Amino acid sequence: MNQVLVFIFGAVFGGVAAGFWYFKKLKDTETELMGMQKELEKERKILGGFEEYNKKINQIKEEIKQKILDIIKEKGNIQTKEVAELFEVSRATAFRYLEELEKEGKIEQMGVFGREVKYRVKV
Repeated sequence: MNQVLVFIFGAVFGGVAAGFWYFKKLKDTETELMGMQKELEKERKILGGFEEYNKKINQIKEEIKQKILDIIKEKGNIQTKEVAELFEVSRATAFRYLEELEKEGKIEQMGVFGREVKYRVKV
């Protein structure tokens, strides 16, 4: 009989503890969600939503690509490392800028691999 009472008491106590844990988790999740909503509203005010954000990002990207073209016209050629340093971006991002310019037919790659690769305005 004592074992049954201990089991029932343990089950009830465990259920209550699980309930408190669940409601605390629920409260934490709600708090986090409210914070994310406030952050999203703030970003929307600043950026005007995702469409406006994407437009601004693309505008910045096009400006950087135009500056890269201007530098190449002035210097004759450029390397990925230089683009990364000039615009304070990763080499991967710099490479993507150069790759896009190459696909647009504005520049061409000289060299095949590594440090030997340079880009010049397409003739």
